[in-house]
Amino acid sequence: MKTPEASFFEWQRQFGSEIDCLNHLKHIRWPTGFICPRCSCEHSYQLTTRDVYECSQCHKQTSVTADTVFHGSRIPLAKWFWAIYFLGSDKGSISALRLSKLIEVNWRTARLILSKLRTAMGHRDSLYRLSGLIEIDDAFVGGKRKGKR
Repeated sequence: MKTPEASFFEWQRQFGSEIDCLNHLKHIRWPTGFICPRCSCEHSYQLTTRDVYECSQCHKQTSVTADTVFHGSRIPLAKWFWAIYFLGSDKGSISALRLSKLIEVNWRTARLILSKLRTAMGHRDSLYRLSGLIEIDDAFVGGKRKGKR
């Protein structure tokens, strides 16, 4: 998924609260509305006490974060989204220690977040494989030079 580049302030404005992050995930996961993962029914109701959707046909309860990197995490979504921003905006990646200071979590939590995000990024790259006829051109630049090194 290609997303437009966002500045620090745009990201903060767009994903400043938990509700903003949940709404964004909901829009990405179900762009045309809820679809049950078990029976593909489009009718559901929301259980506000647990923040889950229940299918009106098979009664399977599904949260917006189910089967994502955020699944089962007690870390607020806003901190996850900030970690995504810092990981994606830093040219040479970001260390767990630096991330822990930026999003105010301990080092182990920051390391776990980075590990999950990097794994997800690796899986995303495996979806885009080259296929068909591929032409590659090669060139040899340089070579042995006379004289001392």
